[in-house]
Amino acid sequence: MSIVKPLYIYPMNYVFQEIRSVKTNSTYGYEALLRPENGMNPRDFVNARIAMGGTHQLELDTFFNATKTFADLRIPGYLFINSLPNESFTARESNYYIDTYGKDVLSRVVVEIMEYPFLSREAWYSKQRFMLKHDMMCALDAFGVGLNVDINSVLFYGPDIVKISREIIHDFTDSPERTEYVKQLIGILKDRDVKVLAEGIETVIEYEMLKEYGIDYAQGYYIGMPGMPDPPPFIEDGDTRKYTDY
Repeated sequence: MSIVKPLYIYPMNYVFQEIRSVKTNSTYGYEALLRPENGMNPRDFVNARIAMGGTHQLELDTFFNATKTFADLRIPGYLFINSLPNESFTARESNYYIDTYGKDVLSRVVVEIMEYPFLSREAWYSKQRFMLKHDMMCALDAFGVGLNVDINSVLFYGPDIVKISREIIHDFTDSPERTEYVKQLIGILKDRDVKVLAEGIETVIEYEMLKEYGIDYAQGYYIGMPGMPDPPPFIEDGDTRKYTDY
């Protein structure tokens, strides 16, 4: 029995992009990527919702839709979900989220703090309490741009994972100066004892250099295109199908 009345959730479609563990060369998880039905650019869609003052409903729509698709498809590994830095669930919404998807799914959710539109400390503290209570990890999205431009954002959020922005990674091998900058940036983050994920990797050269510099996770077209991943393998057990461990 549901402990709260259902909430209205605006339906949104998601695809998933692989995040690979560099150490094991295996799938660590997937980031949920919005794909608006009207063909609108995802960033434009989000900006339009923000401009209309609908950031709280957008946060709800994002988490409930992405988690539903992830859970329904039995996608393995961790689920990275973009989260607005100025929003958090109410107690009622939190209870419904837990009641709907269960602690097993929630323990595999990584809350990915976006670099815009603005920071609300109150929202973050509320979100942080919820995450700690349910063993959810935090990732800092798009490090190097927007609100997440420098090490101060790492110090404030204390994330488990820092995702270096695609804007920094893209074509970083084209110049010695940019290459050295990326190398030093990874070193600074590793000194903070956080896991480092590089976004936007598109070539084998980028991947091999970043691997040498010590990144923990990799994401980008070279790793995998956005889409619908296959479910984990299952084993037959009488008339039922039981999924193997993720």
